[in-house]
Amino acid sequence: MEIQALTSAIRDPLIKRGVEEAIRKTLLPALREEAFRGHFIVDADGTHFGKESVFPGLDAWEIAGAYLCLGKTRSVLDFFEFVQASQRADGHIPFAVFPDGPNLDLTTHLRGVDYPADVFTYPSPDWEGHPLEAGLRRWVRLFKHWVPTNPLGVLAPVSYILMAEEIVRHTDDVHWLLEKLDSLDKAAEYIRSRKSENGLIDGAGFYVELHLRYEWDGVTQCYTIHVFRMLARLQRLAGNPARADDWEREAAVLENDFQKLFWQGDHFAEYIHPEFGLVDFHGLTDVNWAAIAFGIATDEQAAAVWPLMKAEERLWRGDMPSQTVAVHYLFQAWELHERLPFEGRNMGPLHDVSAMGRVWYLEALACLRMNDTERLMTSIRLVCQMGERHDWFWHERYQPMQTWDVQPTGAYKYCEYAAILVRLVLSNPELFR
Repeated sequence: MEIQALTSAIRDPLIKRGVEEAIRKTLLPALREEAFRGHFIVDADGTHFGKESVFPGLDAWEIAGAYLCLGKTRSVLDFFEFVQASQRADGHIPFAVFPDGPNLDLTTHLRGVDYPADVFTYPSPDWEGHPLEAGLRRWVRLFKHWVPTNPLGVLAPVSYILMAEEIVRHTDDVHWLLEKLDSLDKAAEYIRSRKSENGLIDGAGFYVELHLRYEWDGVTQCYTIHVFRMLARLQRLAGNPARADDWEREAAVLENDFQKLFWQGDHFAEYIHPEFGLVDFHGLTDVNWAAIAFGIATDEQAAAVWPLMKAEERLWRGDMPSQTVAVHYLFQAWELHERLPFEGRNMGPLHDVSAMGRVWYLEALACLRMNDTERLMTSIRLVCQMGERHDWFWHERYQPMQTWDVQPTGAYKYCEYAAILVRLVLSNPELFR
């Protein structure tokens, strides 16, 4: 691949270098295609999460979108086939998949596996990348989290629909969509099955594990509304207007319940706990970015909360976008899980109180809706500067210190920030010329 051909029009030298290094040092090495065709990993060299593990949740959608920007369409289509093969009969998608084998430990982080019911097989490729039917390999699906409240409950089926929509948008392949539509509909039906009596989708936190955000977090609601509308558009494109109307109604009902329960007059609350009720004491949070990004916040609401979010400097603590919450040290005991014996020392109860690429992407999409190009460009430059300080790699998390600084933690050479950087710049070329 000629990387400079993709970046030659980028005017800002720091952003141009950042995109080139993200592609060269992180995204291309992560596209291994060894365990199966289309296989990619979530850190550049596999030292943290393994060289064969698969994460069909948010990581898959974010990274696959970057590969589509790089012209790796065939690889993304092949990866989607693997994820579809992992789908459970009720439509659920695992948030992690691991090779089966004698050394698989089902007593610690994989204790949620129902073995052997959660095993499936998939063809391994031959030396030319063609599937070998005789080389079927056993894989173990993880649907249930090791944290007792079971976060990430709808992350993977939501991400599955997001990835499919992005494939259709890049390829205009309605025939491919028609082949996948039943599977996508099943994934959405599973998400809908997680609706509670209060009208909200459970399974929180959506993309955070620690702190818990148990049980109905605002980001879950926003992403669910977004993918229900997305599926409605796909159904309409496929010639199914009645089914499209069904999903539009589902989105409208959930949006109404979200607005009623989360809007606080000038911002959206963070989450609702089943015993302690509305949680809104961590300051401004990523729920506001999500509501704006996906068009759930009305124009009036967006106009009210946007200046508050921009003025909240703690969301960019350490000059690194974007923290999940503004107030980092005000947590109740019931928000923290009981530490389990097998947890590593590097995973405390506030592990995800940090800046992460998934939050930055919501903020960036919100910037695009609000036409705030200046803030978007500043955030991209800050992310590039952080990468430059670490040999043009990024960590998974940047946790707040009690000073202004952040501490890089989690996987080094993680793909998320690199993928979001590439997506933002290459998908919006008019902003960077």
